[in-house]
Amino acid sequence: MQRHRCRFCLKGLLRVGISALWLSLFSLAGIGALHAAPQQTSLLLDVEINGAPANMICSFTLFPGGVIGTTRSELEQLGLRSSAVRTPGERVMLHDFPTLRYSYEERSQRIRITVDNRYRRVQMFDLHNGRDPAGLRAQSGFGAVLNYDFYALFGGTGAARPFGASAFSATLDGRIFSPFGTLSQSAIASLGSVSLPPLIRLDTSFRFSDPASLITATAGDAITGGLWWTRPIRIGGLQTQTSFSLRPDLVTMALPNLGGTAAVPSTVDVYVNSIHSLTQEVNAGPFMLTNIPMVTSAGNAEMVLRDAAGHQTSSVIPFYGATAMLAPGLDSWSVELGLPRLSYGSADDRYQETPVGAATWRRGVLSWLTTELHTEGGSGVANGGAGGAVRIGTIGVASLDAAGSARHGRAGGQANASFETTLWGLNISLASQHSFADYEDLASATADQSAALVPGADALDALLTTGGRRPARQALPIYGSARVPMALDRVTIGGRLPFDPSSSWGFSLVHQHDFAGDISKLASLSYSRVLPWNVSIFATAYKDFGTTRSTGLLFGLSIPIGPSISVAANLSTGAGGAIGSLSASQSLDPAPGSFGWQAQDTEGAAQYRQGSIAYRSTIATFQAGLNQTRSSVGGTMEATGAVATMAGDVFMSNRIDDAFAVVDAGAPGITVSLENRPIGKTDSQGMLLVPGLRSYQKNRISIDPSNLPVDAEVETTRLIATPADRAGILVSMRHHKNLMAALLTFVRPDGSFIPAGSWGHLAGGGAFIIGYDGQSFIKNLAPVNHIEINLGRIKCEASFPFKPRPGQQVKIGPVPCR
Repeated sequence: MQRHRCRFCLKGLLRVGISALWLSLFSLAGIGALHAAPQQTSLLLDVEINGAPANMICSFTLFPGGVIGTTRSELEQLGLRSSAVRTPGERVMLHDFPTLRYSYEERSQRIRITVDNRYRRVQMFDLHNGRDPAGLRAQSGFGAVLNYDFYALFGGTGAARPFGASAFSATLDGRIFSPFGTLSQSAIASLGSVSLPPLIRLDTSFRFSDPASLITATAGDAITGGLWWTRPIRIGGLQTQTSFSLRPDLVTMALPNLGGTAAVPSTVDVYVNSIHSLTQEVNAGPFMLTNIPMVTSAGNAEMVLRDAAGHQTSSVIPFYGATAMLAPGLDSWSVELGLPRLSYGSADDRYQETPVGAATWRRGVLSWLTTELHTEGGSGVANGGAGGAVRIGTIGVASLDAAGSARHGRAGGQANASFETTLWGLNISLASQHSFADYEDLASATADQSAALVPGADALDALLTTGGRRPARQALPIYGSARVPMALDRVTIGGRLPFDPSSSWGFSLVHQHDFAGDISKLASLSYSRVLPWNVSIFATAYKDFGTTRSTGLLFGLSIPIGPSISVAANLSTGAGGAIGSLSASQSLDPAPGSFGWQAQDTEGAAQYRQGSIAYRSTIATFQAGLNQTRSSVGGTMEATGAVATMAGDVFMSNRIDDAFAVVDAGAPGITVSLENRPIGKTDSQGMLLVPGLRSYQKNRISIDPSNLPVDAEVETTRLIATPADRAGILVSMRHHKNLMAALLTFVRPDGSFIPAGSWGHLAGGGAFIIGYDGQSFIKNLAPVNHIEINLGRIKCEASFPFKPRPGQQVKIGPVPCR
């Protein structure tokens, strides 16, 4: 029994030993595996890229074998990019960049990176369209404006009754504006006229503009949009279109780009046609300057790159700019639907009963390509066309367009081409427009309605059946002249003489073959030059080689005398004979209180003498004149101005064509300035209307606080006004009386003034600054006040009593600060 028990003990001991052996082996393997696992070290390193300090400390990870990696977010901060990275936190090994080399300096904790520029992120600087338009948010209040132009004519035939007859007219243009849009109405009222009815309504419309979307919507009378090869018409209906005028800071042309690489942080200067345009700081690495400001036509843009050591490199690129080219991705469009308006501004003014529609669209596809479409229909005609403008390198811009139409079963087409360039200092413009078969558009189709009311309209059928040739001895209706010309070609060349930069010349040749068969070939040559003392001369000669065979010459001389007076002489010859005139004038300044006058004597084939005087006041502009012809003597009187209502008050002003502001200064007699130019003084209510503001642009309005009460306090004396189109805004610069303020003088115990620039604190109030002679203006005073002034390393304290004196400036001191 004893041996059996021991045998089992030996087996148990053997099992325990084997288990312990396996456990030891597994433990040793685990420890070995633990020591064999790769170790990662986080590093914060100073970075140098392509030999230039990045001035950044970035996070890296050091792996066994000296391999270094980082995250996408760190790469972006360093200006490096990798297309294989998907998320900002994804780890990227630096050796994944094909051209990247790096060295890690453990002692200085720096990493030096060398990489090809194609793997560096380009610094983009948008120099125009990137401007923040927040400062251009336009505002509009509630109010109304009525522009008026009262004109009286006195005159008669013969010397017996020089003023035996008279006529009176008034041109009125009123609008009601609000933040929701502007309602406009214009009309002409006349009395004593034999050719005009007593009242002619001109335009009635309601317009709303949204600067954020660059869209203007109009309901009422409007003019259809179009392209250079289309013809607009007047309609009464709805119009929606792009309006770039809502964003004056937006550049619509396709502008050139300049790029380069800076080895170290540098400064870039750009010169356009040798004129400095901008300065931009760039970091080390590749950069791109987009939307370089430039002028139209041909030119050169020079980029000068300077580093801190003064080393510089320059590059020049030629460019060609034209308004016909839209910036890539920019759209311009217009859509109209309504009734054509016929015989605008006459007694026969009316709307056609058949509605018409039109749509125009332009888009900047590439920096060198702009496409355009136009379609219109109604009054029995359907018309559509397409084309575009192409910039040909730095040579010029070419436009090609084609259109087709159909009306009453007759079809036709039109082809248009133009090219503009600048070569050898010459501005050259070529344009050609040809119509084929029975091409028509809305302008000719709607004119057909007016032709029915004109004697000779029965010639319409003859014109159509003869292919556009005028039948012999038959009256030509308006419709015939309104048709699209069969051919219209134009060549214009102009520039400055190379040996005389002060002169300029131009030559033009126009060939027109209208639908009635008349041919005009007009050639003209012009020359102008500025002589010493700002004397200028000009001469123009023309010759028609077509149907009329007419010839003419015009010569002129202008001599300035002082800042606003000039004398001019003109001589012209033509089919009617020779006419010479001599005139002298003093221009009317835009500021109120200015005088102007004019005198003219015309002799020759036409005899005419006239003289006038003008005065611009704060409420209107007045003008009176006398005139004489061979058989009559007459006189005129005119008053032009505006009546506006806003902020519960009524104002008289000079004409307000665009926007205006009502300045509320809160006190009478305060001088108000627009762009540092005095406009006038506030009235008894402390208000003044300031006309002449530019809509959707920044207008600087300021007041002179010298006439404010001594105890008055104003938050600001200068504000920026950005009104909406033809609207008015209220600019408040009211002051308030601060009876609990005083001007104090603080001194040290030895009697010297507290140094200027020291700052102090009023117990229970705010901080204040010490000015010259220890003076400081302190507000929110109490009957008894305690202050503390910081003098650098030490502080001093003072106490003083205060008692307000209405209408007077309270002065206290000297107050010792201990």
